[in-house]
Order: sequence, then structure tokens, then C-alpha cells
Amino acid sequence: MPLTAIPFLGNLLAPFRKKRDAAVQFYSQILNNHFPWYKRLDAIASQKFAARVYHFRRSKNFHFLEMEKSEEVEVLVSAAAVQLTFGLPEYNYGFFEDIYIIRGAYTYGVSTTPWAGHVNRQGIYVAWEHVLKGYVSENDGYNVGLHEMAHAFEYELAYGDYAHDHKLKHNFGMVYGAMKQEVIEQPYHPAALYSLQGTTNIHECWAESVEFFFEKPALLQQYYPSVYDAVSALLNQKPHEWSSEPAV
Repeated sequence: MPLTAIPFLGNLLAPFRKKRDAAVQFYSQILNNHFPWYKRLDAIASQKFAARVYHFRRSKNFHFLEMEKSEEVEVLVSAAAVQLTFGLPEYNYGFFEDIYIIRGAYTYGVSTTPWAGHVNRQGIYVAWEHVLKGYVSENDGYNVGLHEMAHAFEYELAYGDYAHDHKLKHNFGMVYGAMKQEVIEQPYHPAALYSLQGTTNIHECWAESVEFFFEKPALLQQYYPSVYDAVSALLNQKPHEWSSEPAV
């Protein structure tokens, strides 16, 4: 018998469920207004997505630098992580406790080049103005939220909730193999979809592949079919089936 079937416990938990359900509904409104990908989901999937965003957000400490704290911003940054992992059973990125949101591009370490985001053992860092830019268009291949969550995904595979998932790690190895064959070893590919960093750094190649997988799936599938198929198998998603990307 589930605990909630016991009248006393059911009554005790009712206020918490009511608060959670209200928050999920509020998150759904934010996602409908600002997250184009969310609108493609059916009623059941959209409810599941909003609930995952709720749990992801509650599992993290959000820190705002050079900008005011915003619940809406926290929801939309959380949504990028949930989008990436929506086809997987685990989605909370348990290795990370902290997410840092900076208003605009910033410098990091000894580099004088402005950064839109980065990930290290201390947390996930994103420039909100660049995350927001990624939401303006869903088919330009530029999405800082997805890009940085892809880097965080690698940490999860090495140290976090995915570290003991041998099937997932095998599938990620297949992605690496496909990227090396179709991108790294073909820097002058006629499609020229990847940046210079993407063709020379396997970690950047992975992050860019995730951006293209969701925002330019038809192009990725046409010109880098092995990469597309490997990422699709890894994430258990097929975005080319619903993409609004212009026809090739």
C-alpha cells in the first residue's frame, strides 16, 4: 500500500502536493512563453517536462552575479538541462549543487576573451544574455544553455549519477567515435557546420553537436549522419521528427 493511501499521511502531504502542483503549473506558463521547444510536447510530455524542471531547480543553489535574482531565469536555465536529458530516466545532474548566472559575457582565469559560459567542479556558469539569445531562435544552432549543460553532462558521466551507467557510457563512447570520424578527422568538411574549436577540441565538438542536434537536426543528420544517430541513441530523442528547421 502506498504511504499516500494512508488517510493521515495523505492529509499531511496534501499541502506539499498542492504547493508542488501550483509551482509546476507556473513553470509551465513560463516555458510556454519563453521556451519554444516546450510547445512541441503533447499534454502528458509537457507536464512531465515541467515537473522535471521543478525538481531540477529545487536540487540546485542558484547564484546571481551582476543581476537580480529571478525565478523565471532559474526555470529557463533548468529547462536547458531537462531538455538535454528528457529521454533519460535520470536528469538532476547530481554532481552539481551550484549554478552561477552572470548577466553578460565575462572573463575567466587568465583569458581576456569574453566567455558565454563554462563548467568546472565548482559549478555550472552561464551568461544570461547569451542564454536568452539562444531562446530567441530555435534553429540557428546557437544555444548556450544546451552547450554548457552538454559539458556538465560529461562531468555526470565521469563523477556523477551517470558514472555507473555502463550502457550510457558505452553510447557516449559511440558519440565520441562518430565525432572523431566525421568532424575531428574532417576539419574541411563541405558542410562547415562546426566552429574551429568544434573541429579541434573533442569536448567542444560534443557541446556543439548537442546544439545542432536540437536546433539543426536535419543538417546534422544529412551531413554528419553517424554523429546524429549516435547522439540520438545516447539521449533517446529524435528531434528531426518535429523540427521546424528550414528544409535543406
